[in-house]
Amino acid sequence: MAIMGTKVCPICGKEFKGLGNICKDGDYCNECEKKVRLVFVEDEEDHLPAAKIRARLDKYAGAIAAYDSVKKPETCPICGKKLPKLMNMRLLDAFICMGCAEKARDMLHTGYDAVGCMCLSEIQPLFGQAAVQGGRADSGGVFHNADALRIVYPLIRTLWKVPGEDGYDVEYIDPLDSLSDEELQAAPALAEKRRAEFEAKYGTHKAIFEVDKITKLYNESKGRRHYRNEYRIGGRVLLGNIALRDQAVVKRAEGTKEFTIRKLGDCREYRSDLKELKEGMEGGLFVEASLSFVYPGDILCID
Repeated sequence: MAIMGTKVCPICGKEFKGLGNICKDGDYCNECEKKVRLVFVEDEEDHLPAAKIRARLDKYAGAIAAYDSVKKPETCPICGKKLPKLMNMRLLDAFICMGCAEKARDMLHTGYDAVGCMCLSEIQPLFGQAAVQGGRADSGGVFHNADALRIVYPLIRTLWKVPGEDGYDVEYIDPLDSLSDEELQAAPALAEKRRAEFEAKYGTHKAIFEVDKITKLYNESKGRRHYRNEYRIGGRVLLGNIALRDQAVVKRAEGTKEFTIRKLGDCREYRSDLKELKEGMEGGLFVEASLSFVYPGDILCID
């Protein structure tokens, strides 16, 4: 029987005083809350029953007990590169660089916080050949690299509700995962056929980009002497790969217009930290020029 003024924690079964923390089965103690914060994304546990919370705490019990004793290494245990002082992520039992954390986030279709609530042993297997390069091996053991097939099987971008939040995040569905063995084996020939069709239609170029949206970017230099015209050209790479400083050309009846690609970004509106946009990818070309001559539906030739 509980002493007057105390509560029984539904997770550990011990008595405690104070307000505690909320889960579906009532309030739980602050000692359990310290452990919960290590293995749950913030507020994720509010609507979970105590049994599920207890099961996850038991699953990671060893990592939780040793959490404070984990030392930051000199190199990332996944990619082997020097671990930056600031750009790194803390897992339950290890530290990894933010580059690997971002890849893990994309492969798990989740957020950074959820990656930080896992152990290295759960994340490291994702970085096998298929996960890093993208693609699948057919029944004969031949590995089909996704980069070579994105021209006919681009990633499908969808939005999903972030648990416990009001916003949405991007999730990618890989159509290669649903191909039959026969379709997968035929995919390389289809990709080469598609490339030949694009080259016959648009000529030989390093890359071809189809424009679907043009956004004027906010610029802090507005009103100053040297105001910059900065735009993001959104669309998809139809053919080839685009790199920083590449030249883009749009053709008009009155002539051609050319501009330099200053930055590259992914499908999100204002992110601009990619070194390359690969064939079949959605993304953005960030340019610093007056773009009154570029419209949605235009085809940009990249050289």
